[in-house]
Amino acid sequence: MEESASDCSSGENATGVDWMKLPSELWLEIFSYMSPVNIVGVLRYVSTLFESYSFHPSLWREINLTDWNGPITHLDSFIENLSPVIDQVSQHLRTLSFCQITGNFVFDSDKRCLFYKFSNIVSLEITDCDCVTAEILAEIRQNCKNIEALVLSGCCEVNDEALEVVSKFEHLTRLDIEGCCFVSDKGVNFIAEMSGQILIFLSRGVHRLSDRGIVNLVSKQTKIESLVLSGENLTDYSVINACLHLANLKHFEIFKCENFTDRSIYALCGKVKLERLHLEKIAEEISTRAFNSLFRYKPMLNLKELGLYIADAVVDETIDAISSGCPRLDTLELTFCSKVTDKSIDKLIKSCRKLEIMCLNGMTSLKGDWLARIDHYLPKLHCLCIAFCSGISDDKIKHLLSRKSEISVYTNKKKYKEFPKDEHINCCLRKISFEDFNEI
Repeated sequence: MEESASDCSSGENATGVDWMKLPSELWLEIFSYMSPVNIVGVLRYVSTLFESYSFHPSLWREINLTDWNGPITHLDSFIENLSPVIDQVSQHLRTLSFCQITGNFVFDSDKRCLFYKFSNIVSLEITDCDCVTAEILAEIRQNCKNIEALVLSGCCEVNDEALEVVSKFEHLTRLDIEGCCFVSDKGVNFIAEMSGQILIFLSRGVHRLSDRGIVNLVSKQTKIESLVLSGENLTDYSVINACLHLANLKHFEIFKCENFTDRSIYALCGKVKLERLHLEKIAEEISTRAFNSLFRYKPMLNLKELGLYIADAVVDETIDAISSGCPRLDTLELTFCSKVTDKSIDKLIKSCRKLEIMCLNGMTSLKGDWLARIDHYLPKLHCLCIAFCSGISDDKIKHLLSRKSEISVYTNKKKYKEFPKDEHINCCLRKISFEDFNEI
């Protein structure tokens, strides 16, 4: 039966339920799944009731435009619709995130004047915007005085002069300058001299930093808990000083560890507060003995995420040490550690029972017999990456997915997921084997 016009206007449908009488808490829960774009551009025009909800503080804690994938004209329309109501929502906003998106979107003076009205924001994320300069950051500092977290990743014009301005943000505790390739030790020295305490410093892809800048940073900003570095120009000296001065270090990542020796690994021994540790492109000079000591010296009982990339020193004995020393791991990435065999992986899945994500890409020695038991020992596992594991047959992958269809398995051939659990499973899998498993 079709609803009449009078039913629609009252909110009552064919079942006799008046949706307009739903408690406000339920409406706000429903609207919380809507983006600010739809709230300001659609919701507030539906009815007087919805308009009243559309400005509720709980719906305006965050504006995130970083994942925008619609037409630029729609984004411009959102900004235009936001302008007349900004005074009603600006006081509630705490997090603002946006990126340049395409060449058609420009963070021009009109947009900046609009965004500067969000004076209460504590977190600002600007990504891939080539117009962000020292002058723009000075404007942001002048208008948004409460910023605690500042993300400038991919902003290619951010340089040492820009970091001098950033160092004047009085409440800053988190700084992300990933990919800001013009930043050097000079800029990091400004951050080191900040009167406030930095807790998070992320600088992946900032290749000009040397030991001098990093040592100065960690010796003065001693409360840093998360530190991410690019290691092209770094040596053991940076790692040793980071471990010496940062007593509360919980998250440590170094990319391109090609200049390091065993001294760096031994310096990490005993950092029992670590929750995340990633080391990429590990130097050939680092020994198996050092890695084994890292996990045997003192158990890393708090470590939840571990990534070791391109490490010839990682062997079965190392995996055994991880199995016994890191019982709380939920994410493990061992990429192109080609000397590891099935024996140690079998022990690993029996010991680290909390694993949810396991990446074993490039482990060419693996045959995958443990796949027959992995769903039993790892009930929380939902992602398995085994690209370029040429010794693992398609049949073993198919048998795993026939038992646990909710897991996502990634290989260099394809992503396999959600094979149906029914009487036609064998027919279905034969079809997938023919069409998918033979694609490279």
